[in-house]
Amino acid sequence: MEGIILAKETREPLSFASISLKNFALGTISNEQGKFDIYIPKSMRQDTLLVSYIGFNSYEIPLKNIQEPISVPLETANNVLDEIVLSNLSPLEYIKMAVKYMESNAPQTPFDTQAYYREKFIENGKIIDKNEAVFKTYYPSYGDSSKNQHQLVLFRPAENRQQFQFMREWIDERAAKEKKKADKKGEVYDEEKYDGNIDIDFGGPQSVIDLDIYHGDAANYLNPKNYNKYEYSFGDETSLYGEALVTVIFKSKKSIENIRDSGKILISKDNYAIAQVQTSGKFSLPFLVRPVFFALGLKVENPSFQTTISYQKFQDYWYPKLFRWDAKVDLTKRHAFEENEEAAINIGQVFSVNTIQLKGNPVSSEKRFDPDKKLEEQVYNDLQLNWNQINTVKD
Repeated sequence: MEGIILAKETREPLSFASISLKNFALGTISNEQGKFDIYIPKSMRQDTLLVSYIGFNSYEIPLKNIQEPISVPLETANNVLDEIVLSNLSPLEYIKMAVKYMESNAPQTPFDTQAYYREKFIENGKIIDKNEAVFKTYYPSYGDSSKNQHQLVLFRPAENRQQFQFMREWIDERAAKEKKKADKKGEVYDEEKYDGNIDIDFGGPQSVIDLDIYHGDAANYLNPKNYNKYEYSFGDETSLYGEALVTVIFKSKKSIENIRDSGKILISKDNYAIAQVQTSGKFSLPFLVRPVFFALGLKVENPSFQTTISYQKFQDYWYPKLFRWDAKVDLTKRHAFEENEEAAINIGQVFSVNTIQLKGNPVSSEKRFDPDKKLEEQVYNDLQLNWNQINTVKD
């Protein structure tokens, strides 16, 4: 089934809207243009489609009444206020209540999810590389000292990976020298090591998976030791899944662990559950990396990032829904007697939960995902899945 999510009043597409079933923990998200595909097994086709988006009324329609492609117009929620929220609690007190009640709002027993992962590398507006994967994740009980366990079930690299054009001449010259050196020594030239690409690594899947605030380490803005390093204020009230949400805006006073960020946290007025966090900011390059860039004659500007962390309410508890991580950096290669080379590098990561299994099963140690290993070397498809069964994010 395919369709598009729009704002009814403006007809503008709504990116990363939640599309799910009403009675089953299965769903997907819309892409940047509001478009989506969703695979629904036959056993679930008597259910109802549920579309949700922050600040809009949820939309429901029985699956049997849908004619494809479906266009879903969402109406602005009536309880969205333009004035500042009036409350007996201060913004920081709302943060403290959200942290205090996190355990009661999180699922009470271990559970599994199946999620779609996509990573895009873009140079000057052109997609250079795109990797897709499917992960099974085991989430232990809240407060359990053990970490989340991930299993890579499917992996699909880009069919036509392109070469970075930035510093193309320098890279080709380096590769030629290494090949000549290997030939002279009678050694085998390692083409994979010198494949003609710049190795830009922002952490791979682990960097976006680790955004989870319910089952991971406390984010800086939720960590009590950092409360005095942030400014907190109220934003407009909004809604999701029919629940009124308080918006708490946060802004760091200075860099914390090489990051200076700001954003907003959407907290349920009813039970203080954190429904969504949106963050943007700048990160500084580690001190030890700077000399390397300087030696290569590289100038790095505007390193910035944006994240979205969303949760879905299912059977009175809040489960992971969407983790997004986008980074941008501008690179310049300075030349003394030639025109400088420039590249705007964008990296976008999406981790979208497709299904939830309420009874979790730990991942065996030999199948657990290792971020230090290549993805293609650790695929364990014991679930016998194929890509036609996966709710991907449309390009």
